[in-house]
Amino acid sequence: MKVGMRGVPAASSSASWIDSTIAAPSPSRRSQPRLPGQASQLFGTNLVNLVKLLTPGKDGQLVLDLDDVVQRSMTVVRDGELLWPPPPVQVSAAPAAPPVPRPAAPAPAPRAQRSPARTAAVVGVAAAVLFLAAAFSPNQLIGNLTVFALAVVVGFYVIGNVHHALHTPLMSVTNAISGIIVVGALLQLGHTGALVTVLATVAVLVASINVFGGFAVTRRMLGMFTRS
Repeated sequence: MKVGMRGVPAASSSASWIDSTIAAPSPSRRSQPRLPGQASQLFGTNLVNLVKLLTPGKDGQLVLDLDDVVQRSMTVVRDGELLWPPPPVQVSAAPAAPPVPRPAAPAPAPRAQRSPARTAAVVGVAAAVLFLAAAFSPNQLIGNLTVFALAVVVGFYVIGNVHHALHTPLMSVTNAISGIIVVGALLQLGHTGALVTVLATVAVLVASINVFGGFAVTRRMLGMFTRS
């Protein structure tokens, strides 16, 4: 049997051939004295693995297996029959499946608009309750309710128009307001009835939580911009 070989292939399906495929180091000034020896060692290792692949019985008898991709790709002539060029290598990997298109998200349902009549009715009821409370309340309570209503309106529009990224610094500023609440509640402790004392105690507790919590959050936020 006459077999013609055409060089050594760059890859192999057998494990021994894969083990011998090693990337050579990049040529540099330090690796130049070692580069010829390493190249010769790699070339010799490839030849040894090729002989092992062609003699599976380890008896020196050449056994040519054309079903092997490596042996088939380097065989040019066998028994006078031209076997070059080799057939294309069959890739065993399955082709990637095309991406499945995601179903379009359903459009959000439009919000039901409030009827003007319902809004007017709610405002009218609230105004009537406020007028009744003002008619049977002392003058001091009316002044306090007026300040409270104005503070709610102003605070709503001020806080609502602030960007979300500035909410944490803004909370630090509210610590001063909570401090005023603590001072006012402390002045009410022990001077009037039991109900006022209980409410003042609760106000001191809640305002203190806001003060210390705001400082803790501010310290953590500033720590994000501190170099470690």
